[in-house]
Amino acid sequence: MTDPVPDKLPPIFRVQTIERHPGMRGDILHRATLFHERASLSVEWMTRHADIRLVRGSLVSIRWLGRPVSSDGHVRISRLVLLERPEPAMNLFDLVPHGWVTDRALVARGSALWEDLPRGFRHLFNAMFWEGRRFQRYLMGPSSLEHHHNRLNGNFRHCVEVAECALRMAEGQELSNRSILVFGGLIHDAGKADEYRFDHARSCFAMSDRGALIGHRETLQHWIAASMASYRVILPEAHYLGLIHALTAAKGAPVWLGLREPRSIEATILSMADRLSGEEDLYTRLAPAEGGFGRYHKQLKYRPFVIGPDAP
Repeated sequence: MTDPVPDKLPPIFRVQTIERHPGMRGDILHRATLFHERASLSVEWMTRHADIRLVRGSLVSIRWLGRPVSSDGHVRISRLVLLERPEPAMNLFDLVPHGWVTDRALVARGSALWEDLPRGFRHLFNAMFWEGRRFQRYLMGPSSLEHHHNRLNGNFRHCVEVAECALRMAEGQELSNRSILVFGGLIHDAGKADEYRFDHARSCFAMSDRGALIGHRETLQHWIAASMASYRVILPEAHYLGLIHALTAAKGAPVWLGLREPRSIEATILSMADRLSGEEDLYTRLAPAEGGFGRYHKQLKYRPFVIGPDAP
């Protein structure tokens, strides 16, 4: 059975599984399953030495071995090449395995937001999340432990909601910058990928040491700075300053904290969208079957009131 024509396959895949077996002549048989939204396949190849950099979640390209032929369900190839540098044109949401996010409509929403970004912000997003394990944590982790969006994929859902809500708020507002709203919404809580880690012993997410000592806001600033420096991400100075301000500005913060009051429409809109997404999630979870007061939540410190739909 022949494999699909290589020219019609995506140029980049994500490694879902990889295993290695000793060969007959001292070489190594590698088998891997690869994922892309448009195509998935299983491949095998032989080498004298194992490339231990190839792990689950890695981004790779295929080097073909003549005419591709399948054997025992695996397509024979020459090798997989690890892609170490982020490519600005590659939409990472095309490389999200179903095991990471089962809600494919949510993935499509994230993909559409990324496509809406200019090249510089696409490059920065990819530079921040090119490493598969970080991207997986961003997509799968919660936005909180006991507050809003505190479930699997909760942080990703919250980030998408904030970006979409910010765009709706900015409709008709000529002063707002669309790319700051989209990118800021998508990444504003991305540092929570390292703030919360899954505790396998307790089978739940828990606060990490980094989360307890540094927090997701500082973590995000580190990611942005490291990504821009390591991969020469180019952003206009005004866009960079506007982004960092929108991510760090805080209304009413004490002067001694060193934070700045919101001084841009993007900072104000993102703050409002962030709060609305969080409270909407809590209200939805706590709302009664009909109108009236819902269940009490210790973080809200009150029972949310729901008016309910208008009578027909």
